[in-house]
Amino acid sequence: MMLLVRLIDILVIVIKILGGRMKVNPVLRLGLWLAVLSMAAAGLAAVGFGLVLLEQELSGGA
Repeated sequence: MMLLVRLIDILVIVIKILGGRMKVNPVLRLGLWLAVLSMAAAGLAAVGFGLVLLEQELSGGA
């Protein structure tokens, strides 16, 4: 349970940094934004890949 609380605390800190409410090094803020955007792109790619596999499975093709 404490692990979940700790993860939520970290998430809140990251959101504060990305939103500009905490003063941090601009390089750290840029790196966090790049990480968030990269994860979003990877998620979209995974969903797209899953949809392609689903379409192939439903069409019965190889």
